[in-house]
Amino acid sequence: MIKYKQKIAKLFLLTILIYLISSFIPVTFGSLETVSASSIQEKDIYKGLGLVLFLMIVSNNDEDEPEKFQSEIPININLDKSEIDILAKAIHAEARGESYQGKVAVGAVIVNRMISPDFPNSIREIVYQKGQFTSVENGQINLTPNSESYRAAYDAASGKDPSKGSLYFYNPVKSRNPSFFDRLTKIVQIGNHVFLK
Repeated sequence: MIKYKQKIAKLFLLTILIYLISSFIPVTFGSLETVSASSIQEKDIYKGLGLVLFLMIVSNNDEDEPEKFQSEIPININLDKSEIDILAKAIHAEARGESYQGKVAVGAVIVNRMISPDFPNSIREIVYQKGQFTSVENGQINLTPNSESYRAAYDAASGKDPSKGSLYFYNPVKSRNPSFFDRLTKIVQIGNHVFLK
């Protein structure tokens, strides 16, 4: 519903913009009647300009947004380099074989926990909290993250959230404690990971 209202508002602004452009161009640049190639008329130019602007505004061109990639709530957190390093390490260790969207989702879970009052309030404390991440227990957290893991860390820190606000994720095939996750609400599955609240 919010997206629909935003599109209506954009359409209204587009109408005003087309009106302003159509009244401004002939006065400033003179009549466009002399600009005609193979029967293109001044009114055709305005129609084409209006159609292009309409398609630009109405089309949903958000990058990396399959299934509502962006979080509904804008997140404005500033992480220093050491926190981004830890976030990238956690993403790399937990989601190495997953898609880019899956990597961002794992990072988003950690960021969501940092914002939640039910978890510690720093990336380091969340990642190294006892019993939370298998990669900490088995030492994979110490692997060097690649550039994609860093990019996913920055995206998650800037508010991109394919997990849709999830606070937990797990791989049902590898989980050692599936009964814990049965009590939670499944939000979305991305690759091998199920994301829950």
